[in-house]
Amino acid sequence: MEKITLINKVELLWDNIDELRKLVERIDSIFKNFPEVFKETMLLATQVKELIIKIDPFVDIYSKKVCATCSNICCLNKNSRYEYDDLIYVLALREKFPLPPRNLKEKQPCYLLTKKGCKIPRYLRPLRCNWYFCKDLLEEMQTAHARVFREFSNTFNKMLYLRQQMLNSFFQLLSNLKSDI
Repeated sequence: MEKITLINKVELLWDNIDELRKLVERIDSIFKNFPEVFKETMLLATQVKELIIKIDPFVDIYSKKVCATCSNICCLNKNSRYEYDDLIYVLALREKFPLPPRNLKEKQPCYLLTKKGCKIPRYLRPLRCNWYFCKDLLEEMQTAHARVFREFSNTFNKMLYLRQQMLNSFFQLLSNLKSDI
């Protein structure tokens, strides 16, 4: 059997879409070819997704208030790059990874941004994009009822914890898988 190799955990380089595509295919093949081995990782990814979906309406309410009138566009490619961990999460969900159509320049608007906002659901967005809260947005979110904001905060923290558990699971199982080959 072919040895499975992945790059070290680093931020992905978006200036070489062909290499990114190959990495996506390698990670995808791991989940496709070994679903039983990575069952726990995929289950944890689903739990992360469910928590993101749960808090999405809260974030959406406040981002619509703030972002619509903002003159400082933060939805740039440099802020929306998927990292290695994001690839694992999206592919563990068995979702199609949203590859950009071309190499990306950092200062250009995000390739996923449309006039109506992001074209993919929040649960598929990179972590850095999803959870970047500028000062104005954070201040607006904090105007929510204390109980509602606390629930958001607790769910957000639980999501981050489960995401880390998912990654730990993936790397541990991958390590075990390599030794069995």
